Order: sequence, then structure tokens, then C-alpha cells
Amino acid sequence: MNKRRGNSVLCIGNDPIHLNLRCSLLKEYGWNVFSSGSGHEGVIRFGQERVDAVILDLNDDGVESALIAGELKRLRPEVPVIMLVAEVNTLAPGATDQADAVVVKSEETRRLPDALKVVMGTS
Repeated sequence: MNKRRGNSVLCIGNDPIHLNLRCSLLKEYGWNVFSSGSGHEGVIRFGQERVDAVILDLNDDGVESALIAGELKRLRPEVPVIMLVAEVNTLAPGATDQADAVVVKSEETRRLPDALKVVMGTS
């Protein structure tokens, strides 16, 4: 995987409250944040913006998230995708296969900024 240095992050999530909180958190860490309220909208935004990483949180069993992550990787395989999950053991088999990193939501505030640094190759 080619790791790139940049600071643009696209957050895709279908829970507006958590999406706004996540964007605020990342802005505090110096990230330039774009957001989308659905997977479909996120794929379109991904095609329109220069994005260095994607954070994907669709509050599902992982099937929709896997489809969206797969489409993002098909469009630009070099852009890392971090998938947020409620619990890894409740996901559909193979749901996180397209993700470069997986963060459990209960640890998001503590682990997400570090996970971004790792997938971006800046840690």
C-alpha cells in the first residue's frame, strides 16, 4: 500500500450527532474534515474532493460498510479506509476485509487519531 502524507479526511456516517462529534474531534487534531451523511453521498464526495483518508461508520452489520469501502478502494486503492464498528463479533463475515484499520466505537475518542496517523504513515 502506498502511504501518503496529507491531512484531508472524509467522514462518512449515517448518525448526524456522532458524525458531527467525530468531525469536531478530528478538527481539534488538525485534520481538514469533509463529511457525508450516507454511503452513497460519501462515494460521490470521495470522487469530488482530494481526500487522504476515509473514516466509515454506517451503523450496520458491516455489509453496507463493506460495499462502500470496496467501492472507495476500487476508485482509489491508495486511500486508506478506517472502519468504525460497534463490536467486531457482531459483523457479517468479511465485513472489514476492505478496511485498512478497524476501530471499535467505544474506543474511538482515544484510538481514532492514532489510527489515522498509522494508516497515513505519519506515526
